[in-house]
Amino acid sequence: MNENNGDFFLTDEEKKALKEIAKLALYEAVLHDKKIKIDPSTMPKKFQEHLGAFVTLHEDGKLRGCIGRFEPDQPLYDVIIDMAVSASRYDNRFSPVTPNELDNIDIEISVLTPRRKVNSIEDVVVGKHGIYVKYGSRNGTYLPQVATDMKWNAQEFVRSCCVEKAGIPPEHCKDAMLYVYEAIVF
Repeated sequence: MNENNGDFFLTDEEKKALKEIAKLALYEAVLHDKKIKIDPSTMPKKFQEHLGAFVTLHEDGKLRGCIGRFEPDQPLYDVIIDMAVSASRYDNRFSPVTPNELDNIDIEISVLTPRRKVNSIEDVVVGKHGIYVKYGSRNGTYLPQVATDMKWNAQEFVRSCCVEKAGIPPEHCKDAMLYVYEAIVF
């Protein structure tokens, strides 16, 4: 876990650098079936913090892949590399990205703050919080922007994540553990 207690931020230049890393990882994976290697000593201290991140790919404005990790055991820059590759190849909702698609792919990165358990849906702030639900072996998450994109209130947000994303039966949604986190999206 990082020690920044929610004070973590990224400058525009840092966001641009992380997007470039994701793009390089995407291209190397799709074109050459390889993972890029970066010298850790060239990375800023912020990029070496152990933070979760999601990489979302859009093709012509439509979702093309999205995979992330909450609690990584590796630096942020490495998580972004892995998630860019995974979103392009291993999101089971989509076929792998092909070389012909690369020019039409837009990359969105969401760097996550550590999640914290909340006691009720009333603790979820739409537009600010992402959510993670867990019931037994089933779990799912929605990034903060999902609720605003779908124009959901907190109850619709949590119910959809439980039922549609995690596959939790509707009658057990109220018993699911609920966590919130924030995301720096760029």
